[in-house]
Amino acid sequence: MSDTLEPPRACPPPGSPLSLVRQRGCFWQRSESTRNKPARQNFEEPEFSPRADKAESGSAAIRNYRLSSQSQPPEDAGQCTASFSPGPPPAVAMVTDLARPPGPAQLWACLLATLLCILPVTDGITQTVPRVKLGFKELLASGRVAPFLGGGEVESLLLDEERGRLVLGTRDQVFLLDLEQLNRNPRQIDWPAPRETVEMCKLAGKNAHMDCGNFVRVLHSYNRTHVYACGTGAFSPLCAFLELRGQGEDAVFHLVPGSVESGRLKCPFDPRQPFASVLTDQYLYAGTASDFLGKDATFTRSLGPALQQEHFLRTDQSEHYWIDGAKFIAAHPVSDTYNPDDDKIYFFFREASRDGGSGDKNVLSRVARVCQNDIGGLRSLTSKWSTFLKARLVCSIPGGTAWTRTSTSCVSVMRSPRGHFLLPTRDERNPIVYGVFTTTSSIFRGSAVCVYSMADIRAVFNGPYAHKEGPDHRWVEYEGRIPYPRPGTCPSKTYDPRIKTTKDFPDEVVSFIKHHPLMYEAVYPITGRPLFTRINLAYRLTQIAVDRVAAEDGQYAVMFLGTDIGSVLKVVSVTQEDWRTEEVVLEELQVFQTPSPIVNMEISSKQQQLYVGSRAGLAQVWLHRCSLYGTLCAECCLARDPYCAWDGTQCSRYIQASKRRARRQDIKHGDPSSQCWDLEENSAMDRPEELVIFGVERNSTFLECVSKSQQARVRWFLQRSGSERREEVKPDERVIQTALGLLIRAVLWQDEGLYSCAAQEQSFTRTLLTVTLKVIHPAQAAAGPQEPALRARQHYKDLLRAGPDPYCQALRLQGRRLRQKAKWKHAQELKKLRNRRHPGATLS
Repeated sequence: MSDTLEPPRACPPPGSPLSLVRQRGCFWQRSESTRNKPARQNFEEPEFSPRADKAESGSAAIRNYRLSSQSQPPEDAGQCTASFSPGPPPAVAMVTDLARPPGPAQLWACLLATLLCILPVTDGITQTVPRVKLGFKELLASGRVAPFLGGGEVESLLLDEERGRLVLGTRDQVFLLDLEQLNRNPRQIDWPAPRETVEMCKLAGKNAHMDCGNFVRVLHSYNRTHVYACGTGAFSPLCAFLELRGQGEDAVFHLVPGSVESGRLKCPFDPRQPFASVLTDQYLYAGTASDFLGKDATFTRSLGPALQQEHFLRTDQSEHYWIDGAKFIAAHPVSDTYNPDDDKIYFFFREASRDGGSGDKNVLSRVARVCQNDIGGLRSLTSKWSTFLKARLVCSIPGGTAWTRTSTSCVSVMRSPRGHFLLPTRDERNPIVYGVFTTTSSIFRGSAVCVYSMADIRAVFNGPYAHKEGPDHRWVEYEGRIPYPRPGTCPSKTYDPRIKTTKDFPDEVVSFIKHHPLMYEAVYPITGRPLFTRINLAYRLTQIAVDRVAAEDGQYAVMFLGTDIGSVLKVVSVTQEDWRTEEVVLEELQVFQTPSPIVNMEISSKQQQLYVGSRAGLAQVWLHRCSLYGTLCAECCLARDPYCAWDGTQCSRYIQASKRRARRQDIKHGDPSSQCWDLEENSAMDRPEELVIFGVERNSTFLECVSKSQQARVRWFLQRSGSERREEVKPDERVIQTALGLLIRAVLWQDEGLYSCAAQEQSFTRTLLTVTLKVIHPAQAAAGPQEPALRARQHYKDLLRAGPDPYCQALRLQGRRLRQKAKWKHAQELKKLRNRRHPGATLS
């Protein structure tokens, strides 16, 4: 890829008013000569070469910019860096003057620069619409969703596919549910917060309903018979063990007496505060706030076997660059090698990181890791992590120019992660990491899904460290000597018999990792850009769950994305032959009647169910709805759903089998021409609906026609009366084609004829509706129907309004008696016929 690229519109030329305003995602890079100079307390004017300042201006000067190919430190990754090509790089110090308020020109320049940063992003991204969109009532009528009738706001879910049960944590209650049917004999445990704690919570100014309750937010399997649960306890966290034995009606489900303990550093105080936890080998790893106000965020380890005394660890709170205002998202145990001593905990969070050059804070996405066998340092970092390392996750939407790892165009950076999902692979050491990111800007609303490789994450942790130096304390690459063993390495006898635990680390190793917890390089997505994006829509993505599905032409990862309005997007990413990825939005389902952010999602591949939790409750959603796609082979192939295939008679669930049957499926291209034979005409079982509509001349008439597929192109054709030629309807000022049908604003006599509504998708065209439009004169409409068919229909309506006629009633009664008499005579004749054939037989 060439280093010389055209700059995006968001990068203004030096010297213009826009260059004096530092924007989120766009700034001018300082030259080496001024990077280490002390910052002045006023706007510093940029320096220009004579040619750049005088000979060129406007768009001519902009064309001579090129993107710098220098690698940026992790705090600046994803931002627009530019340098002026003629002569040396310009020295531009972007320092805001706190004592001098910005004038109107600077404010307008700030707004214009922000708009210019947004325009290339939205113009360069195509967003596919869902092929099928179902509202809550439609989804409920299809029988493919089952809301849980009990409980309330969903706080936590624990899925146990092996025993077919689901543990649900809500406010003051814990439910034990059946995976197949949530409403079949649910069991519950009432676990409210102590009364005195609730009163203290109210006195502290908290809301009695929203805050002062025991919101159960931690549910983890401790062993085969017990679950470890924690709740907020009305801003006084508490934890306990739940006993689960047996199944069905004989199941034992209760709170273990005497097991209630403090939940501080295990569960958040605030029921709305993001946090993450995981329990493995009887150790609980949790990222949460350690104080009532939620300011001191930390990642801790607690619990553990009874014989282990040195089990509690936490991050170092004395150094703000370990974790600064973190909001934890997820935590997962991962085995890095086949040596169990290398097992680590990877956790994802977002934090506010301070840029040393400007003094402001930006919200950045992070991935961090610790060794499971870490027991802290000997003299330094006692009872604290001695293997803690973190790196930045980059998820950026490119602008109008090319994007590389070392230099980026002006991009919109997804800084705020919302949910993460680890998709297992055949190699359990290398799962695929899916992350949901949202923008922090109030002007530009966007969400994205980025996919990362665990191998790339490990490579970053094995790369160079970051180091703060210079008067502005900017993060730069550490080029000094790295002590042995490498900081962040787990202690193991296999590597060095002298280092059995982290307390055997030399002091210089512990000191180094205390002051160098950040890696210099960032982690980039596998595809180099987001796998799925949603820009400037009415919703944002909040949660993600991924299912690996086997199809006819390979395996696909189907993503289920929760939103903040209670809907679920079903998306599959298809890799084409040229390694280009295509996002296919299969469905958009409104799971909850009341719009509410989705906070939990769990997939049961065994039950083929998706369990969705929000503030509105819990819902059980089927992973596939093959019958809703249509009754034709072409419609099933156009759906591109890996769960579904055409079996010769209907669109049904695709199941791998050794014997090949008449299965038709095309996920990669969605082209039914190579799979199906029902492309030309509608089948006898799928004839289009036929309607007759009367329109009054010079009045508006609406012909309604909606395609089941939102990706289909609806076309209207007209065959005029007395003509065999069919022509396509061309919209104009009088004839308007809308998403719901065809609107004729002023009907004329020449509009009369047979209208056909056809949906075209790829090579398949299907007639959805035929409408016979008949135009009548306004005088005829005012005088009443004049045509014979209309007169007969009106005469029949008048008879119904007049009431029952005695003569008609007598005729109907006489006809009914004659029919009954004829039926009785026929039965008698059949009886006589049987007696003649079998004279000796008698009826029993």
